[in-house]
Amino acid sequence: MDSPLASSHFEFLLRTRVRFGSGEGRNLARYLQELPLARVGLVVDAGVADQPYVREIVGAVKDAYGDRLITWVYDLGAEPDYGSLDRIRTRFLDRSGKSSVDGFVGMGGGSVIDFAKGLATLAVNPGEAIRYRGFPQGIVPSLPTVAVPTTAGTGSEVTYNAVFIDWGSSRKLGINTVHNFPALTILDPDLVATCPRRVLLSTGADALVHTLESYAARGANPLTRVFAREAFFHVHTALTELADRPESREAVAHLQMGAYLAGISLMNAGSGPAGALSYPLGVRFRVPHGIAGGVFLPYLVAHNVEKGYDYRELHDRVVPGAGEKDSAAVNRAFAALIHDLCRKIGIPEDLGAFGVTRENAGPLLADIDSLAAAFAQNPVSFTVEDGKAMVQRLIGGERARVQES
Repeated sequence: MDSPLASSHFEFLLRTRVRFGSGEGRNLARYLQELPLARVGLVVDAGVADQPYVREIVGAVKDAYGDRLITWVYDLGAEPDYGSLDRIRTRFLDRSGKSSVDGFVGMGGGSVIDFAKGLATLAVNPGEAIRYRGFPQGIVPSLPTVAVPTTAGTGSEVTYNAVFIDWGSSRKLGINTVHNFPALTILDPDLVATCPRRVLLSTGADALVHTLESYAARGANPLTRVFAREAFFHVHTALTELADRPESREAVAHLQMGAYLAGISLMNAGSGPAGALSYPLGVRFRVPHGIAGGVFLPYLVAHNVEKGYDYRELHDRVVPGAGEKDSAAVNRAFAALIHDLCRKIGIPEDLGAFGVTRENAGPLLADIDSLAAAFAQNPVSFTVEDGKAMVQRLIGGERARVQES
């Protein structure tokens, strides 16, 4: 008899070369020359620009490239928007409007890497950034980008997505093109280890959302689930440890690996309601992306378990042997595990923590009408009405009651 795999059809993308290891950041200048890039645009997160290790890495690139390097410190203080792209792109263009660099490096969090991708597209494509929102077709291929993440969670270092806010419509739309795949990513745990605890846990929550939603997404396949399972092991291991010991280098390495694997799974399988709901919450109330998704995640997992979705394979990855027990009990235990983990890393359990009230939630609730396609990726029915009910429940401060029996 044919197995389910024999009748499967799917596509899988993975185009980024990765260098992993403590101290790999010191080799950035050499890797840029090997690509090769003759002229480089470097975007560095203001939050890490003055850290000794980052200064050492940037200094080596300056020594190697001299006046062939153009540097900009990302100081927006918020997630990137299309207007900022238009404003900053001119720094990397010559008087004739042509690119002054052959590629870009994004050193920082996901927003910084996304910004470098956006600049790489606009350097060779005319017009305002908003023109390329969504999934632009028929554009000139972006210049190469190199990702050097100093946080772990977004997955931007391995995906082609680049998220930008359109303040005119109060929506996150992005510039998403396969030309945005980083040519090279350097995963150096020493860079992530300098993150403040709150940033580590926030970005870790983002990785957790990516892991669980891509594992369960309707677009998942046997290959994406390999990455999602391993991502969950690494992310769970990391967050459990980092909540109490943020100085743990081993936990940081696990989080960085988990975030990378989750990004691969997400890119190929799709996401779901928690990730989708994070966008309007982030735009309307300026909530960091990881936290915005994390606040919905336990409620979504509980919803899926109640509707019969089976998470036993993931539960068994962190609690070996659990998958052999009663299915319903194990899945309830998994929902409780996720709820407890989110609580442990400080994810608020209601939207009041972000200033959301019944009086000011109207635009947030209205935004949910546009999320039906994202909700449809969930493995069990999750409608626009379900999304609004979840938000209203959290506005009221009624916490999810996920109990293991």
